[in-house]
Amino acid sequence: MSAATDTRPNIPDHDLLRPVGRGSYGEIWLARNVMGSFRAVKVVYRAAFDSDRPFDREFNGLRKFEPVSRTHPGLVSILHMGRSADAGYFYCVMEIADDLSAGPSIEPASYRPRTLASELAGRGRLPFGECLELGVALAAALGGLHSHGLVHRDLKPSNIIFVNGRPKLADIGLVTQIGAKATFVGTEGYLPPEGPGSPSADLYGLGRVLYEISMGKSQDQFPELPTRLRDLPEAPGLMRLNAIVLKACDPNPARRFRSAEDLQSALLELRSEASGVRPEVPAILTGQPSIQLRIAILSGPAQAPEAALARSLRDRLAIQGLTVWVDEQAALTVSWARRLEQEIRSAHAVIPLLSAASTRNELMAYALEIACQAARGPAGFPALVPVLIDLKDALPRHAAVLLTGSPPIEAAAGGSHAQVVEKVIAILQARVAPAALH
Repeated sequence: MSAATDTRPNIPDHDLLRPVGRGSYGEIWLARNVMGSFRAVKVVYRAAFDSDRPFDREFNGLRKFEPVSRTHPGLVSILHMGRSADAGYFYCVMEIADDLSAGPSIEPASYRPRTLASELAGRGRLPFGECLELGVALAAALGGLHSHGLVHRDLKPSNIIFVNGRPKLADIGLVTQIGAKATFVGTEGYLPPEGPGSPSADLYGLGRVLYEISMGKSQDQFPELPTRLRDLPEAPGLMRLNAIVLKACDPNPARRFRSAEDLQSALLELRSEASGVRPEVPAILTGQPSIQLRIAILSGPAQAPEAALARSLRDRLAIQGLTVWVDEQAALTVSWARRLEQEIRSAHAVIPLLSAASTRNELMAYALEIACQAARGPAGFPALVPVLIDLKDALPRHAAVLLTGSPPIEAAAGGSHAQVVEKVIAILQARVAPAALH
């Protein structure tokens, strides 16, 4: 679609320097604001469309995304939006991508935005470790977007920019609400057979991106592998990564990863295995990476609704360097009771996952009693960090009494695991790590 501009658009408090690219249905300008900071300004003209519908769709997508854009570091931040009815366009002001050559240092005359597409064009296949880091970051960004009820619908390398070296999802004009009536928008090669409009479709697109950057192949070659892949030193890791890609890009949505968090967990697990080294506890938790925090998670059986959240918490906290034990409460036995007491009394924090079913479970009641007895000891450990999963009614009296003074985290069974993890880490940082240092 050709640009509809004959004159430079008027963007208040911004000097538009020159066009630097095009996105879905719009042109991107390099601009300088009144404070001297460089920004990207996307301008979309009504005259570029055959009707009001796609023009309004683009505006509504940006309008929905604007308040969400600043909630996750993997999403490009929209700083301002405006509309000129007389001139027939709307615009949005965004953070600027790094320069392809100079990074965050912007020289207007030579500026070229650094995107994943430009990285591929200049470097070809990316190293295995870099592919993993990009995959982890982009899956987290998708999880953040999906947790707000939005989907991207156009995942591809040219829509992934780098800001201060960090990858971010950009060109978000096709963002819409999950479950909105699907239209076949997006880019061929990155769209699943069922079309766009769902979180699963976004994961398919990300899987195709991971294929492209890790195998150095174009989309029309998927799922073909490089001819001499097995001769590469990275071959074992790339084959493992390819298995993740194939699952993300399965033609049947039911066989793909269930969520962006599940895809991220698979990538984190592969990264951990590839490094062969348990990472140190991050300073965000302790300020002293040598401190090893121990966490016990009280969950239901493997088939229980809370089991998926337990696995996600375990994987994410373990990747951060914490020692994590999950009690799946298989059966009430002497050996189970001894192991439970040992793990709880050696833990710095206990995280009971409380659903309507688990609060009525006698094994959970026993585990809570042990945890509360341990917390009343002279050391003050473990701290109790209860997570309430879809609890519409009040906690049973015995559980409420035991958890008095332990503010709970509320979670939805099908909600974002990433948000729960962030809240757990915040509590560990505020309550547990400072006490563990003394």
